[in-house]
Amino acid sequence: MTHVFISYSQKDKRRREQVAEILEAENIKVWFDARGIALGEHLEERIFPALRVSSCAVFILTKHSVHSDWVRREIEFAQAHSIPMRLISFGDFAFPDSFPKEIQSINRVVVRQRFSKRQAKDFATDVARVFFSKVAPVLTILNLKGGVGKTTLAANLFGCLHEFNRKSVLLIDLDPQHNLTQLLLDKERMADSFGTSRNVMAMFRGAGTLQPEEINAENADRVLSRCRVELTPSKELDATFHLIPGTFEVITYFLGFRHQHFSKSDQPWMNFQRFITHCRGRYDVVAIDVNPGATLMTEVALSVSTHILSPVRPDRFAKYGLTLLERLLEKIDGDFDKVQKLVIMNGVERSGPDAIETTMRKELSEFPFPNQRLMQSRIPVSKRLMARPAKPGVRDLTLELAYHSALGSSPIQKDLQSAAVELATELGI
Repeated sequence: MTHVFISYSQKDKRRREQVAEILEAENIKVWFDARGIALGEHLEERIFPALRVSSCAVFILTKHSVHSDWVRREIEFAQAHSIPMRLISFGDFAFPDSFPKEIQSINRVVVRQRFSKRQAKDFATDVARVFFSKVAPVLTILNLKGGVGKTTLAANLFGCLHEFNRKSVLLIDLDPQHNLTQLLLDKERMADSFGTSRNVMAMFRGAGTLQPEEINAENADRVLSRCRVELTPSKELDATFHLIPGTFEVITYFLGFRHQHFSKSDQPWMNFQRFITHCRGRYDVVAIDVNPGATLMTEVALSVSTHILSPVRPDRFAKYGLTLLERLLEKIDGDFDKVQKLVIMNGVERSGPDAIETTMRKELSEFPFPNQRLMQSRIPVSKRLMARPAKPGVRDLTLELAYHSALGSSPIQKDLQSAAVELATELGI
C-alpha cells in the first residue's frame, strides 16, 4: 500500500504532527521528510520520488510554508503528476505573488490552532476516501412518469445526507428546465452561472470554452472548481454540499442544434465520464437530476450511474413509470445489470398507507424488477416540501428547505432523516 505525503515548513513541525496523528489513527500511512530520509541522503532524490508514488498529498499552509520554495515546488510537482491534493490552512496569512494562483482557489480545511473533533473526523474521512481508493456511488434520480416530486425530494433528501449524516454531496442538474437549480440558488447566483458558463455545460466542454476541450486528470479539478456552487457553507469542512447548476442551454444536445448532438465516442461524452470519475473521488455521493424522459441527457447520466432512485406517488399510473424505465434500459446501449434501483414512496398520507399505497407496496415487493428494492421509508405530503417563493434577501435557499435545521424540528424533517439513513445504508456510505 502507498502513503499520504505531508508537505510542510520546518517551522511547522507541531502542526505536521497533528495531521500525521489524525491520519494514522485511521490506519492511513503517512510519509514526510523527517521519517523518510536518512542522515546523509539527498533531499531531492528522496522527496520527489516519495511524492510521485503517494496516493494523496496533504499541504499544510501557514505564514511560513506559503513562502517556502520547497513547498511551492512540491505543489507544482503534484499538479504536474495529477496527484490528489488536500489543503489545510493554519492561522491568518496572505499568499505571496509567487504562490500558484489556482491553488489559492481550492477549498481547504481552515484551522485556528488545533483541529476540532468534527474537523479531524471529516478530514480523515476525506483523505481515507482517496487513500483506500473509495469511490462515491452515482445516483440518477429518475421516473419516466412526471409529477412524482423527484426534484424537491432530491434537494431535501441529499441536503439531509449532508447536514445530518455529514456526507459530502454533489448535485448535478441535467434537466433543461433546471428546476433543481431554481430551487437552490437565488437569482444573483443563478444569473452568474448562466452568464459565465459556470454550469453543467462545463462538464461537456471544459472550463469556459465554447468548443469541447479534453477534460483529463490534470484539469478535471479546475473544471469542478469553476462550475460548482457551494450550498449551506460550513465553517467545519470537509463535508461539502455542492451544486453544478443546470441551464436551458443543454437543450442543444437534446435536439442536435448546430450538429452538437454527440455519441459515446465523441469528446463531450468522454469529458462527462472523466469528470464524473474525478468527482467520485472527491465526494461521498454524486446525484444527478434528469428530466422524466428518454433523452440524450438521461442516457448520459445512466451511463455513469451505480444506482437509480425513483420516487413514486400512490396513484395507478406510478408503477407504469417504473415499467417504462425498465424498457428504456433495454433500449439504450449499456451494461445495466449491476445498477441498483431504489424506489421510495413520496407524497403519501401521514396517517398511514391508504389502499392504493398498500397495493403498490405489495406488488413492488412481490414482483420487483431486476435489482430493484422498495425502501421502507416513506415521505408524507407536507406543505414544507412545496417549492415556495424565496423570502427577500435570502441568499442561501437551502435554509428554506424542509430538511434544514434552521426551520426547527418537524415531522417531515424526521421523515427525511429516516430516509437519508436508509439511503446511506443502501449506498454503503
